[in-house]
Amino acid sequence: MKKFKLNKESRIGLTVIIAVALFIWGLNYLKGINLLKQARQYFVVYDQIDGLVTSAPVMLDGFQVGLVKSIEYQYDSPGHILVELSLENELKLPTGTRAVLEPALMGNPKIFLIPGSGPRMLADGDSLQAERKAGLLDILEVELLPGMQDLIQQTGRVVAQLEAQLDEGGDLNKSLASVRKAGDKLASASARLDLLMANEIPSAIRNIDSLSTNFSALGQELRAVDFAGISHRVDSTVLILQDISLRLTRPDNSLGLLLNDTQLYFNLNQTASSANELLLDLRAQPKRYVHFSLFGSKNQK
Repeated sequence: MKKFKLNKESRIGLTVIIAVALFIWGLNYLKGINLLKQARQYFVVYDQIDGLVTSAPVMLDGFQVGLVKSIEYQYDSPGHILVELSLENELKLPTGTRAVLEPALMGNPKIFLIPGSGPRMLADGDSLQAERKAGLLDILEVELLPGMQDLIQQTGRVVAQLEAQLDEGGDLNKSLASVRKAGDKLASASARLDLLMANEIPSAIRNIDSLSTNFSALGQELRAVDFAGISHRVDSTVLILQDISLRLTRPDNSLGLLLNDTQLYFNLNQTASSANELLLDLRAQPKRYVHFSLFGSKNQK
């Protein structure tokens, strides 16, 4: 049997073909495209891709399920960019699935899949709903730039008013004069405060120290007082007064009889009444009680 042999040129050509195939396969593998693995292709049309590049990851729930296979600008329809996604064959997406393009602060943008809730599954080659999330530059342009423009305009108006005041000179000079007067008054008040701190405050502090010393001495003298003995003597005096009060309410002593014997009261009252009648009779008929003659009585012989 005759063996089939390749000539030198054929071997060189076959080697080149195999090398080119390996190069293409390795290049796609480095891009994340496995030519030996079956994948599903989906299409999305964006109006802005924010620097999206091929081989950019496609994420679902934080897991990479594919990558961007190709990006084509639709020249026949300006403002439309066709992006082809290569996703794993096991992944089946329902209708209404959105492909959200999220710009990155650093690095390339990514595409995040948000599954829809449609009644059927998308077929290979169908289109996904495009959605673009606002990036940092968009937020700055929408929220910060208008505020910066207003600030610049207000600053311009303030500068214009200040220039007008400088040109007129009157009100600004008055304001500067008022500020100068206020500064002079503040300096004068500061000098008075320094004088007060140097003279009056130390004297007041010394007086307070002297008063504190006096209070301390008074406290020591008060601690030396025998409050217990004084309290005991006060208690004894109170007991004596209570005993005297009890004696005055009992009729077994002279003062008690004097204060409690009603008969003695009536007798004294009767005696006072008799003495009053005697004095009245003495005043009315003094001759009945007094006999006085300078030359003696007429009946004396």
